[in-house]
Amino acid sequence: MTYKYRPLTPGLLVEGSDGPYLASLVKRQLDRLIRERSSQTVEVLGCAVSPVRTNDKPERVLRAAEELARDCDVVFVHGDEDARDERLKLVAELEQRRGLAPRAGVSVPLVPVLMTESWMLADRKALERVIGAEPLKAYPYTAPSALEGHVTMKGSKDKRNPKQVWKALLGADGREVLSDRAELLVRWTDLDVLGQLPSYRKWCEDTARALRTLNFL
Repeated sequence: MTYKYRPLTPGLLVEGSDGPYLASLVKRQLDRLIRERSSQTVEVLGCAVSPVRTNDKPERVLRAAEELARDCDVVFVHGDEDARDERLKLVAELEQRRGLAPRAGVSVPLVPVLMTESWMLADRKALERVIGAEPLKAYPYTAPSALEGHVTMKGSKDKRNPKQVWKALLGADGREVLSDRAELLVRWTDLDVLGQLPSYRKWCEDTARALRTLNFL
């Protein structure tokens, strides 16, 4: 089947306050996949973010996901590692229902190992451009792959997860600081650095599979 022009509309359900960062990241990664792998003229539109959080009541999340799927080509269902099974279950149910409504969007799990901060912290150079070098003097990661585990920081023997590292670097208001600059962080992040994280590569593979299902690739 040949297409002259196709818009691609992504949708996103997030857990917590990660919407600004993940919505920007979804669009940028989709732009790259289309540019590198598609032979069609495809315009990736802005990511529609549901006001319903994925850690809300299951029946409410399902309704919100179905509403997104009616208007979007691909629906990303986000959750941290501790919610992986619940998110995969939701995606499976959405895909089962899609069989009864074939025009509905394809659902894709978006589950960073541990938590979204694993991806936010991956590219130190990008972070320095966003928040400056001073807060990152205690940056504890020697390689992006280290973000998919717990680390110790200078002056402490305790193992910390990425969310705790983020708070240690920027203080208790670190999340608020980053939410205001999320688009900048995504713009300056090297996607090849993110690609060194197995969880990010898995998400990209799942996304490419969904795009092939819809004949975008």
